[in-house]
Amino acid sequence: MSAIYQPRTNLRSRFERKAAQHIGTRKITPKLDQSIISFSFDDCPKSALTNAAPLLEAEGWLGTFYMAMGLCDKVNHLGLHMNQDDVKAAYDSGHEIADHTFSHIDGQQSPHQDFLADIETNQTALNALNIPFSRNFAYPYGCLCPKLKAKIAQKFELARGVHNPSFNSANKPLDSALLPSMRMYHNQTIDDIIRVIKTMEQTPQWLTVFTHDVSETPSNFGCTIADMEHVIQVIKDSGTRVMPMIEAYDYIQSKEPSSIKTVGRQNA
Repeated sequence: MSAIYQPRTNLRSRFERKAAQHIGTRKITPKLDQSIISFSFDDCPKSALTNAAPLLEAEGWLGTFYMAMGLCDKVNHLGLHMNQDDVKAAYDSGHEIADHTFSHIDGQQSPHQDFLADIETNQTALNALNIPFSRNFAYPYGCLCPKLKAKIAQKFELARGVHNPSFNSANKPLDSALLPSMRMYHNQTIDDIIRVIKTMEQTPQWLTVFTHDVSETPSNFGCTIADMEHVIQVIKDSGTRVMPMIEAYDYIQSKEPSSIKTVGRQNA
């Protein structure tokens, strides 16, 4: 089992991540009459596919899997990761396959040209499975700086971070180049997610949540099957829509096309 990587936590790296939340934003303003929730799963732990995906599919829902293809068949603190057949099966089932770099590298510790090249390597691996180029990206570890954010915004229409969203008002602008998201971690954030979902019944919002492994004994970065079932039941009771990330983005874009600037694929 590989060691758990810890991203940089010094003052400069924290400042860079904070600055990226406010610099180079690409605003979208959802105009919703009904709230939307998007489930996302980072890296590619096999338990997310075997345990979480069937729970979503049983409700007619689909999720977003941010794949780092270099982790395929590996075992680490998240458990066994998917193999290539698993990734293809998730795509064939209708789930969104999005980009998370190939090697799951830190955007603050890697030269930008290496980081972008790693993205291209990941896309090549996905293309080999007949999975098209991703329109959606998630920053590994949530690590970025304003310059990297600008480069990612040129390559992807949507990019997700790991900082918590703010739910102060309806129709609040969001940054499609660094979309906020709530952690769905066992014994840490499940109650917070449920509280927000209940709030969203009166105030339509687009909420994205993310986790990693989903099992009876999850890592510190995952949740249990019971956690998933609990959140799903609260969503059903609230009548909230569930959509993959890019589908929700496209829906918002169709509602308010003038409020969103889309960006097509560009070479690294």
